[in-house]
Amino acid sequence: MKGSLLLGGLLMLLLLGGVWQPHDPDAIDLLARHATPSVAHPLGTDHLGRDLLSRMMVAGWRSALVVLIVGAIGLVGGSLLGTVAALMGGWGEAVIVKIAETFIVVPTLIVALAMAAVMGLSPTSAGVALGLAGLGPYTLLSNSLTRRLLGQPFVLSARAMGAGTAAMTLRHILPNTAPVLFAYVGSNAGQAIIAYAALAFIGLGADPTRPDWGGMLFEYRMFVFDSPMLMLWPGLAIAVTAGLLNWVFDPEAVPAAT
Repeated sequence: MKGSLLLGGLLMLLLLGGVWQPHDPDAIDLLARHATPSVAHPLGTDHLGRDLLSRMMVAGWRSALVVLIVGAIGLVGGSLLGTVAALMGGWGEAVIVKIAETFIVVPTLIVALAMAAVMGLSPTSAGVALGLAGLGPYTLLSNSLTRRLLGQPFVLSARAMGAGTAAMTLRHILPNTAPVLFAYVGSNAGQAIIAYAALAFIGLGADPTRPDWGGMLFEYRMFVFDSPMLMLWPGLAIAVTAGLLNWVFDPEAVPAAT
């Protein structure tokens, strides 16, 4: 229950940046450059006098969009391919599994370069690139789960009673594989945040005219000694968001307090 509330609060906070910011994130005010935190600018301003809180909120919304796209591709695409492969069996299953294994070995950077060339620099292209690059593990997991279910007594009974493949899949297989896949998608959401920040840092999958946490780290790196807070806020946002997502979906990974 607590994890669900934290996840809901985090998503609302990230999505809020897409519809409202206290200031124009691109408004330049050279007279207010490097301002310290204040009521008007709770996180201060950057080297161009732009409000850091507003820029952080927009970057959060863009990161949330990437996570949603990555999760959708992994959950829907992985479930579909893995389940279909297990139901087909034989050479059809072997081909799909081999393709999934190929996706695992292809570097994410190569996929990101291809998607940036086709779709341009945006959170959508970055999300699609990261989703496709991570599709292999979801497909293999779904395939393994489905193969195990096909040997369970309740599935064998459904087959013996004449249940069709579609009905058996919708009633017995997907309801049992979806929760595991959803948990796997959620546990990898933090990795998607970090991966998108890394792509934005090197200028891939991100529009340099729009704020992104990784892009802000790259832009503000030259002020690391003069104004370290410029680097602290986006870095802290990446770490906290990724850690919170991993904790919510995989609480057992965090040692319990003694």
